[in-house]
Amino acid sequence: MDKLKILVCCHKADPNTRTQKPYLPIQVGKTLHPDLDLGFICDNTGDNISEKNPSFCEYTALYWGWKNLKNVQYCGLCHYRRYFDLNINENNIDSLLADCDMLVIKQDYPMLSKKERLNNLVWVTSAEDAYLYLDTILSMYPQYKNEIIDYFYDSKLSLPFSMFISSKKIFDEYCDFVFPVLFEMEKRMKPHGYTRQKRAIGYFGEVSLGLFIMCKKLKYKAIPLKAFGSAKQPHSLKASIHRRIKTFLYSLLDLGKTPKSLTCGDAYKVGFKQDGIELKALK
Repeated sequence: MDKLKILVCCHKADPNTRTQKPYLPIQVGKTLHPDLDLGFICDNTGDNISEKNPSFCEYTALYWGWKNLKNVQYCGLCHYRRYFDLNINENNIDSLLADCDMLVIKQDYPMLSKKERLNNLVWVTSAEDAYLYLDTILSMYPQYKNEIIDYFYDSKLSLPFSMFISSKKIFDEYCDFVFPVLFEMEKRMKPHGYTRQKRAIGYFGEVSLGLFIMCKKLKYKAIPLKAFGSAKQPHSLKASIHRRIKTFLYSLLDLGKTPKSLTCGDAYKVGFKQDGIELKALK
């Protein structure tokens, strides 16, 4: 049995791609780009969803690991320009996960408000897709209704980039949790014309990691991000001060009561009805 494998999502050649163990670079979207050969394992081998990469993003690599990595004790996911800012190897992984279930990325800029998560999801996708995601997870996991409401309206937990390392058992449990939701969303959503919005499934996957941790009551350890190239997030004193002021102002929005149920406006309900989409759980 292998001790540890950390998948590295790659879609182009980059000098920062880590190729030495325990890292395992995987070329994503290979089915759609058969002429591009990065010299890595490809996500169109074995049981795979490589053709879904434009919308599922790094989740085609995650799916590949779920279905094809066998006899491995620990497993994880990172990106060719984003890594954990920590030397993680087979010699220290036991101690790193001795008192927690997952290693995740520490968010440099936490959410400003507990009510910000849904707004962010609307911003990167669309209001209709965000509400459809809520309706889907509520209908698929009614036993986690309270956790879902708390996650979207009473929590600042934000775990970016779908990056994590855990036991293969928990890795598989997360995949069992998230992929039925993503596949159901793929069937229910209307297609988008804008390139950015075509990545909506990947965004729903990213926001699902923190939700999974909350629902399963897992313990996690947040590790700083090590980023390269355009993946770096610039920092400045002015930006830091500006964000502190915004954090204080936005905190005033958190003084209200947490809703007991999730709803969407009448205009959205009418729109869903006109599009032939039946809401199953949202009121």
